[in-house]
Amino acid sequence: MSHVRTQYADVINSVGGYYNFVTILNRRMKELRNNAPPMVEPTSKNGDLIDLIVREIEAGHLSLNEV
Repeated sequence: MSHVRTQYADVINSVGGYYNFVTILNRRMKELRNNAPPMVEPTSKNGDLIDLIVREIEAGHLSLNEV
């Protein structure tokens, strides 16, 4: 099975693979929708939650064990 290079490929690799990436995204998205504060400065008021979470991962604030 080949993997298509995605916009988030580097982040996916940094967390140990696609399954871990999706798990982190789902858990953190639930937290944010329940009014948890963002760990990085949002780029806009109505910004994309996935991009925000990816930026949190890139900043080292999230990993599979910490979410």
